[in-house]
Amino acid sequence: MKNLTKQLTLGLALVFGLTSCSSKSEKKVESNQKLSGTYRLIESKTIKGKDTIVAFTDTLKTEMFKMFNDDHFSFFNHDKEKGKGKEPLFVSGGGTYSLKGSQYQENLQYCSMREWENNTFHFVLTQKGDTLIQKGEENLPELGIKQIIIETYIKLK
Repeated sequence: MKNLTKQLTLGLALVFGLTSCSSKSEKKVESNQKLSGTYRLIESKTIKGKDTIVAFTDTLKTEMFKMFNDDHFSFFNHDKEKGKGKEPLFVSGGGTYSLKGSQYQENLQYCSMREWENNTFHFVLTQKGDTLIQKGEENLPELGIKQIIIETYIKLK
């Protein structure tokens, strides 16, 4: 009986040890596998004080895409008139990110709006099927920017 108890205890300790010993990088890749891919922005809300600006619901004029791999993100936003319309637009950027549960952090290393480079932004990500919602604050006091953004993306197949 004592021998059986020892074996059972040893077996449970081994199972517990094996299930709790996955490395941090394995967990990161596992959680990011769902995030990896290309997403198209379908709506963006910017909240500044009491004002809310809704954009990107008219995708005939502009489009924005965001791409993720295991630890980097990139984005670009441009007008569909190839810069020849009334409001030419091209913004791009990228860097590294981390994702722990729904807590998402972007480290913007490169951006066509150069004064935004080398800043870190914290967001909450919600995934529902192929829909990704990113919500958080952009706070750059040196640029006079303090706003909440809520971006809704659809994952491309």
